[in-house]
Amino acid sequence: MLRALPPTVLLLGALCSAAADAQPARAARMTSVSPAHCVAALERETSPDLLRCPTPLRVAVEDAQTSCRSAGGKLVGVAEGDVWAIDVDGDGRSELAFALDGNLSCTDAWSVFSCGSSQCPKALYELRDGAWTVVGSIFAESPEQIALGTARAPDGHRALEVCPQDGCPERWIYEWQGASYDATRANVRGTRIEIASSVHGIYPLAAATTVRATARANGAEVGRYDAGTEVAIVGTAEGGDWYYVSPCDACDNGFVPRSAVTLP
Repeated sequence: MLRALPPTVLLLGALCSAAADAQPARAARMTSVSPAHCVAALERETSPDLLRCPTPLRVAVEDAQTSCRSAGGKLVGVAEGDVWAIDVDGDGRSELAFALDGNLSCTDAWSVFSCGSSQCPKALYELRDGAWTVVGSIFAESPEQIALGTARAPDGHRALEVCPQDGCPERWIYEWQGASYDATRANVRGTRIEIASSVHGIYPLAAATTVRATARANGAEVGRYDAGTEVAIVGTAEGGDWYYVSPCDACDNGFVPRSAVTLP
């Protein structure tokens, strides 16, 4: 949770509400945001402009500077930020989503904010009880990939649907769990994947196994792996006969028969 804010900082809600009205169904990039401005204000020990440096980003920049200095580097912010706005609960005030990677870098310690071969998730911030709080970790590369779903929690929070690829071969559903969003299910090429109720973890393949694009024995091959190869179980296909797995960070995800994975 981010630190509590004085009442004047609640002005950010009004600044974001226009963006929420303009894009009620999908996230939108906040074109006014400049992480470089945040860094410069921090170095000058002055208050940043809220439009150019929203409070969640400002606090994240402060923490990032500490991490960067500890690694022996110097914090640098990009001129035009990658910060998204979306009103997830219909209160007229936008929540914000961003990752440090893509907004900040640490010279001489470039890996500090990197997620390696995997993309960094976007932290979703919501103003709750006067404090900006992280309420989700969303994997998406552009704001257009995040849309409000039809399901709505009793407190107004809408489900979030994420299509990370063109044509939406995979649709990931993040549902509100009372205090935060979790990925609970997905639809991959027509197959429903249960995530919340699935087995999870990294397990070895019992034998040489073909990973398939669909949960069918004749599905297109996306890779073949030797016995003993460890795969991460992402979820269980509807019906329970197939797991949806990730063989490695740089590999394509796909389906393997449940019997192909050695569970303890």
